[in-house]
Amino acid sequence: MPQRLTATIVTIAAVIAFLVVGKSLLVPFAIALIIWYIIDAIALKIRGLSIFGVRPFQHISVFLALVVVILLLSGVAQMIGGTVEQVKVAAPQYQDNVSKILERLAALTGVEVAPAIAHWASGLDMGKMVSDFAAAIMGLAGNAGLVAIYVVFLLLEERYFGIKLRIMFPDADRRRKVTRMLDTIQIQIRQYVYIKTMVSALTGILSYVVLLWVGVDYAPFWALLIFMLNYIPTIGSLIAVLLPTALSLVQFDTFGPFVTLLVSLGTLQVLIGNVLEPRLMGSSLNLSPLVVILALSFWGQMWGVTGMFLSVPITVISMIILANFPQTRAIAVAMSENGRLKIST
Repeated sequence: MPQRLTATIVTIAAVIAFLVVGKSLLVPFAIALIIWYIIDAIALKIRGLSIFGVRPFQHISVFLALVVVILLLSGVAQMIGGTVEQVKVAAPQYQDNVSKILERLAALTGVEVAPAIAHWASGLDMGKMVSDFAAAIMGLAGNAGLVAIYVVFLLLEERYFGIKLRIMFPDADRRRKVTRMLDTIQIQIRQYVYIKTMVSALTGILSYVVLLWVGVDYAPFWALLIFMLNYIPTIGSLIAVLLPTALSLVQFDTFGPFVTLLVSLGTLQVLIGNVLEPRLMGSSLNLSPLVVILALSFWGQMWGVTGMFLSVPITVISMIILANFPQTRAIAVAMSENGRLKIST
């Protein structure tokens, strides 16, 4: 027993050290794996498209899905770059509005603004703040070349997986059992990635409508950011609400749009995150809230902001895999919220 415990501790320490030391290679691979699953999910939908009873995209579905993802990522990069330049131009007006808001707040409350706050407001550089923030977001795609190489090789490797499986498991009965288990894992992971992406897209689109209605500047950029932040549990939703509402405060020089956005975006996040998403996910996202927070902290410490974005996808995928093997099913049960797992039979 002591030897087994020692071996377990050493293994965990080695894995953590590997995650830290191999960060430069593992982060792009993790991003590539998520993109690969998104491409796979989109390709599956494209293959199912029927025109007059014929499915014409069967053999080019992966290529079309890859084109869709490339166009989306290119559009994201251009949008972020264009928004940063526009904010730099509008930054002086925003800084003036910050001073006006502080003066109005002092008039309403009868409390003079502290000199330290006034000094901070006068020295605030909105352009630099937004530039740094956008640079942090773009940093997620900093290894775009390596991510692209990983995605290509994952797509190429996929076609030979069945051949390797036949060689690894020559016994037909055992191969069928393994194939059934792997298919279940694949379906569950694909379902999670697809639903999470669609729910995040819905959140971004509805938030975009609200932002346009209120008249917030750079609504497409904020909608994109809300879409991305939706992958970060709890904290991501909070940031997705606070950032655009804070901009409305400095843009409009009044509290009306701020309150409207705070209520509207907050309501959207609550309804979609706490009502719609759990219904769609079912047992695919049956994670304990404590595990979610621990995963967020762990991967955030390991891989920074990128780790926070990837924390829940990595944890969900890990739980799905662990649940489908009898030896590790107890770990998956401990990670789940209610102990009910979807496993292969």
